[in-house]
Amino acid sequence: MTRSFVSTSSTIALTVAALLAGAPAAAQEATSAPAAAEADNGGLAEIVVTAQKREQNLQKVGISVTAVSGDQILERGISNSIDLITRTPSVDNYSPYGPGSSANIVIRGIGLNDFGEGHEAPVTVYVDEFYVVNVPAVDFALFDLDRAEILRGPQGTLFGRNSTGGLVHYVTKKPSQEAGGFVKGSYARFNELKLEGGVTAPLTDTLSARLSFLSHHSDGYIKNLNPQFAKDKGGQAGTDAVRLQLRYDDGDWDVLLKGEYGRTDKVHTYYEQTPSLRDPVTGLGSADPTGVDDAGYNEANFGAGKRNVAYTSNPQRLKSKGSTALLRAERDFGDVSFTSLTGYMHFTRNLEEDCDASPNTICVATFPYKSDTATQEFRAFGKGDGFNWTAGVYGLYSKARNNPNATFNVPVSGDTAVDPVTGLYNGAFFPINLAANWKMRTTSVAAFAQGEVELADRLTFTLGGRITRDSKKFDERDNASLRSCPGFPIPTNCFLPPNGPGIANPYRDTYKKTLISGKAALDFQVNADLLLFASVSRGTKAGGFNNGFYPGGVSTAQIPYRDENVIAYEIGEKATLFDRKLRFNTSFFYYDYNRYQTFNFEGIGGLLTNQSANAYGAEVEIQAAPVDHLELRFGGSWLETKIKDVRNGVPGGGVYVADREMSNAPKWTANGAIAYTVPLANDRSLVFNWDWNYRSSRYSNNFNDPSVKMPGYFKHNADISFNVNENWQLQAFVRNIGNKLAITKAFQFNDLGYVQYIYSEPRVFGASALYRF
Repeated sequence: MTRSFVSTSSTIALTVAALLAGAPAAAQEATSAPAAAEADNGGLAEIVVTAQKREQNLQKVGISVTAVSGDQILERGISNSIDLITRTPSVDNYSPYGPGSSANIVIRGIGLNDFGEGHEAPVTVYVDEFYVVNVPAVDFALFDLDRAEILRGPQGTLFGRNSTGGLVHYVTKKPSQEAGGFVKGSYARFNELKLEGGVTAPLTDTLSARLSFLSHHSDGYIKNLNPQFAKDKGGQAGTDAVRLQLRYDDGDWDVLLKGEYGRTDKVHTYYEQTPSLRDPVTGLGSADPTGVDDAGYNEANFGAGKRNVAYTSNPQRLKSKGSTALLRAERDFGDVSFTSLTGYMHFTRNLEEDCDASPNTICVATFPYKSDTATQEFRAFGKGDGFNWTAGVYGLYSKARNNPNATFNVPVSGDTAVDPVTGLYNGAFFPINLAANWKMRTTSVAAFAQGEVELADRLTFTLGGRITRDSKKFDERDNASLRSCPGFPIPTNCFLPPNGPGIANPYRDTYKKTLISGKAALDFQVNADLLLFASVSRGTKAGGFNNGFYPGGVSTAQIPYRDENVIAYEIGEKATLFDRKLRFNTSFFYYDYNRYQTFNFEGIGGLLTNQSANAYGAEVEIQAAPVDHLELRFGGSWLETKIKDVRNGVPGGGVYVADREMSNAPKWTANGAIAYTVPLANDRSLVFNWDWNYRSSRYSNNFNDPSVKMPGYFKHNADISFNVNENWQLQAFVRNIGNKLAITKAFQFNDLGYVQYIYSEPRVFGASALYRF
């Protein structure tokens, strides 16, 4: 699970063979922790989670958490975080440039709508408890996992940093003294090839190793009608990754050393453009499919359209590399256990895009980004008669830099020359180069503690807190401010050179703040099968600095943004009924935000600002095994959100103020699955699986621009697996059976007369073979 990696298949195979040489040929891969052995009476298996940094039964934890086992991820062919997230109520996810670029995860309406590189998200991502700091690094391939956990609501005590909306925790499969492994290969439409594997081998009585790898490539599904880029289809997969873990366990010390490396190289998702009109009163845009943009372009007139056909004049390439090292040491002293976790990540990414998404060479941009992060945590867990406690300290150091640059070929003012055949502007262009060179260093230290005390029989009170000291140093040079200008041709004074009004060059600033988060909760275990819980949490997220290209009229006072905090109230229940044949979990929540960090995209730049906001809703998760061999799953959510007094610029320099819905926050979500196993002779079986997910309409920005209101959608998938024996599984699958091309992201460029859309992957069908040993 790194961003990616490229290594030849032969090298991987040789390494796997070397590890297998010391393993018994008949050894069988162990099942993943949360999908431990099925209950002997045919009921639902117990699910184990680490939502409180120790292993607990999901149904005994008073937190809204969804867990997906590594076996489910492997057998369902889930290959990225987007596929996983859509199986969880109240959770959404989008990648502005397609899978493998940068994921913006939204939980209960809370997320970061910025697609840039310089901010941390309110929904945090952890891999084996290591915090992945920046947005570009959190969308990665999923392979050889033990489980994934999605925690909803502020998690500011134990996991801590910035998780005002919740977090996603990926746990990789670890080495053990039981040798075994798996290899899975698949082939699908669009020449999609995927090879994944993992193998564990004991090296001595106390030392074991596990090697995991992934190679995932495809030709892409978005056709570019420009002959120059006919071979560069958009929406490609181009990811490879490898992970090696060594584990020492002598019964006293359990020490794990992990190294991971990856690389991505692909043509990412092409934007597809639709002309738009701008309301002179509200400043909002509405799509105008029959019109043309300000440069005379309409996709349909060039044979392009929303069914994954584009026409661009420049490439859309994404390259990234990532490497991670992790050292975890744990010692159990009986009533007290001690854990040390040391982590380091180096990540680079270069993104190229045609930002006008048309045959016109109006805008070309590149975003070279680099970051380094080091973290250290020491913590202890203790247990006694009616009392458990966790306490620790945490430190983080991160440095990041980005040198975004863009070239605009702007038509000269007053020149209205138009090509008589294409209708496109063909007059003189005025080239404008914009560049921003920024870097930021973040230092954070924290101390945390949480205690759980049994107040009475079956009634537990939890109290926890975390104090964090954040410090950031920000330095930006050679910045250019972009002024919002209506009409076309664009006046050259819309683009301000370095040292333009209101922007200091260079701009340097620091941020220092002490942040306090915490939680108080009551859990009442009514009986062995029913838990009632209620909690009040305070979450905090550090402030920071806007960076890159700014909208016009920005002053230095608008570059910093303040920390946000939320008070979250939640009640819920977790029930296991009918002799473990049914799980029925519900929760109700209300969030009250102060200084909510909201991203607003204006013109062709954007700013994070602080607003008051609130959100409330309800969730349900149901899992049932009513009869032998049949399992049913359903999840659903209802959500209401509000950001207060959102300010939107309008033509002529005015401002329109109104309350708005949070972006990427559908009012309704639902998902479900049906799995049925047909036993056959000789211990063989057929497994039929169908799953689906639904999202109601939602806005892609916090202005609630009609042009970027994304319609709701229903998508479903199916697969049939033939379990030949305990080793072999053959499968045929279809993703997106209905070929639903849902809008997954939209960008409004009303000043230039168009809106850009990104559509989901079309129907994909294929087959796979899985071998466990």
